[in-house]
Amino acid sequence: MIPPTGTSTNRATSRLWLVIPALLFLLSLAMNLNDVPTTEFHPDETRWINRAHYFPDLLDPFGPTWEDQYLTRGQPPLGSYLMGLGLLLQGRDTETNGVWDFAYGSEWNRLSGAMTEEADLIAARRTNAVIAAITVVVVFFVGRALTGTIAGTAGGLLLAVHPLHIWIGSQALSDQLLILIIALTVLTAIHLGRGPSRGKALLLGILLGLGGAVKLSPLLLSIPVALYGAALLLLARGGLVDRAKARRLAPLLLVQPIIAAITFVASYPYLWPAPIDRTINLFELRTQEMEGQASAWPQVAIAHPGEGLLRVYDRLTWQSSATGNLAEDILRRFGIESDVWGIDLLLAVLGIAALAWLVIRRGLTSGTALAAYVLAGQIAGIIVGMRVDFYRYHLPIVLAVAILAGVAVQRVWALLVSRATHDQRSVSGSTGQPMIHTGSR
Repeated sequence: MIPPTGTSTNRATSRLWLVIPALLFLLSLAMNLNDVPTTEFHPDETRWINRAHYFPDLLDPFGPTWEDQYLTRGQPPLGSYLMGLGLLLQGRDTETNGVWDFAYGSEWNRLSGAMTEEADLIAARRTNAVIAAITVVVVFFVGRALTGTIAGTAGGLLLAVHPLHIWIGSQALSDQLLILIIALTVLTAIHLGRGPSRGKALLLGILLGLGGAVKLSPLLLSIPVALYGAALLLLARGGLVDRAKARRLAPLLLVQPIIAAITFVASYPYLWPAPIDRTINLFELRTQEMEGQASAWPQVAIAHPGEGLLRVYDRLTWQSSATGNLAEDILRRFGIESDVWGIDLLLAVLGIAALAWLVIRRGLTSGTALAAYVLAGQIAGIIVGMRVDFYRYHLPIVLAVAILAGVAVQRVWALLVSRATHDQRSVSGSTGQPMIHTGSR
């Protein structure tokens, strides 16, 4: 039986959707693991490895680990759970090093037992390397859901080779887990906007809560998401958006703070005795730490969001740029040593324009609009709240740049194909004869 026209093409395309993310995962994982033994050690790594015991201590949620003490409220616990799980899966235990004291030097901390064992450090870094590679795959599916396979491939590839992504992906920190959850949140927002359902809304709220259990900021994002739902109801009354869809989508967005808060508290036994008071303690302590870091390292202090934007530009254009580093590597092969201006942010700006155009076409109730809003809210929150220019704080912005650059590449590709098709039709029309194609289709 001869299959209908297009069947073999559809099958090839479906296989491509499986092959590309697999290749992206392997590329990212290989690059991250390659740097695991050589990446410069950072004392913060010892803190995440020190708290690896949080994972098994979940079985004793009212035990001493979860009492009101500095380490327990110093950072939300999800990154520590990941470290514990990663160590256990690689045959290590979760009884690791002591607490690093930043008031003293490396030698003092080494003698006091705060330096982690090499085997634990490598195991924890490998765990993070896998998380970083999974994030690249999620970025592929975000780009594909927004505009197409080219956007997903370009975005995933840019993130996989980005020097900051590789650097943090080869350290034992929680920032890679944060951007994985942000990427999953954006992907869920796309699908919720496409087809509103309680299950997708529940997943979105859970992801926002889990994001808060890594770095707090995604928890706050649930409030603007709810306000977006309220805005849709108001716009629907004025007939400015699809009324039927807005009335289905808006209630699902309005409940996001509740779902996120329940998830956040449930994941963090420290909060159980007094959820509101202890959550306030968390935010107050985090604010104090940011202010303390700005005082201790004035050279990286950020006075206002405008300065924060300038720091982002400088770091992601000159210090850590995928396109700039690639160009420098090419020049180095010809014996030329030169700093190259990276175009990552330029591609992202083009991606913002393309995404805005898609939002206008698809409407404010679309998955594209909701995803753009979530991503913009997360990045705006980081820039507004960033008080110090530490390299790892820029990683969520790198995630956004990768997604937006992918959208830009897809748009440019579509314009080139459209132009080529137009020229082809013009040639065909001028001769009065159809174009004859040779070769395989």
